[in-house]
Amino acid sequence: MNDELNGAQGKIFRVEPAQCRFELLKETAFDPRTHEGRSRYTIYWHDRTRFIKVVTQHSFAGLTGEFRAYLRHLTEANAAAAAAGRDVVAGEVVILAAEEEDTGWPTDSRNLLVPFRPEPAAEQGRTGRVALNGKWVGLRLRGPGATVALRSVTDASAISRGFWAVTVHGRCHGDRFVADRLEIVPQVDPRAVDDPALPRILVIGDSISMNYDAAARAALRGIANYYRIDGNGGDSARGVVCAELWLGDYTQPGLHWDVIQFNHGLHDLRQTYDAATGQFGAHQVPPAEYQANLEREIQILQKTGATLVWCTTTPVPNDIIGATFARRKDEDLIYNQAALAVMRRHPEIALNDLNRFVRSCAALDRWRQGKDVHFWDATEQEWVGRAVAAALRDVLRKRKLPGPPAP
Repeated sequence: MNDELNGAQGKIFRVEPAQCRFELLKETAFDPRTHEGRSRYTIYWHDRTRFIKVVTQHSFAGLTGEFRAYLRHLTEANAAAAAAGRDVVAGEVVILAAEEEDTGWPTDSRNLLVPFRPEPAAEQGRTGRVALNGKWVGLRLRGPGATVALRSVTDASAISRGFWAVTVHGRCHGDRFVADRLEIVPQVDPRAVDDPALPRILVIGDSISMNYDAAARAALRGIANYYRIDGNGGDSARGVVCAELWLGDYTQPGLHWDVIQFNHGLHDLRQTYDAATGQFGAHQVPPAEYQANLEREIQILQKTGATLVWCTTTPVPNDIIGATFARRKDEDLIYNQAALAVMRRHPEIALNDLNRFVRSCAALDRWRQGKDVHFWDATEQEWVGRAVAAALRDVLRKRKLPGPPAP
């Protein structure tokens, strides 16, 4: 082990307070010499390790008194306003813990560490005052998406309760990685919101699964506890790299998966494109490599004991040409054939032929005339989401679902 874990982000599992350690689950790092991946690491802490709890909100609500605030990534216009001693608008504000030192917060014209006082009477708690060169000026949050990260010092007992994401800072001592600082972010415990009488479904996919997420979730309400991975699942190579992280600690009671639907394809089939010549180049992930990645991901997913469902890649309705890459019409058919060849080696994997549904659904006639693989229209999202939910309901009816795997 080396110091590559310094700054690593992941999730905390299996906390052992007596041994001052926990298991970090992060994106897989591959050893280029062995081509083997590792996503689970043991992190140790000591008596002097600082635990910083970070809670993000969209206002200054709940803050009273004076703080140190870090204004991050100011626009050029607001950096100029700050330099001139005028009111500032910020999109990211970090409120430092009282015990934290000023070091470690790089400052320049667009990143400022300043004294800050919230304005308690301000509407929606979105304004305050900051001291710039000894002069107090106004600070306002930019838009509803602006973030305020509240940092506070806590202790090791915090991570023994609840669910946490973490950024680790430290270094190796022999064969152990020992943290000097742990920045922990509270997460929702799924068991607090799940209906324990219902099966748990996980959906792994790219932005298409993000498009239909709300509709599928609504259609399965009362039928299953529906989850989708955080962010974009990307291509099949990312699927192999991130599968362990997406699955979480499924051996814990209540965190198992009964059904996992997975898909990659629209990122894999992207090709380089030369606008000057109109020539299509190499795929992001060639079909043979795509198949090998799917096989590797299946092996990881099968460890959960869940019923697996392969969701076919939705169509590329027409050629989609970008500045440096493109998707070619019907290239999805080639990649779906490649994927189905893999799935035939695993007859236990169910099939959700979403490609066929999208190609045949009359409600999507207009979509098929366009040049975007996404489903941005609410009605389109509803149709696709309901189709996914129907396929998953069918799996739940037909399959005898396994319980959680033994630890």
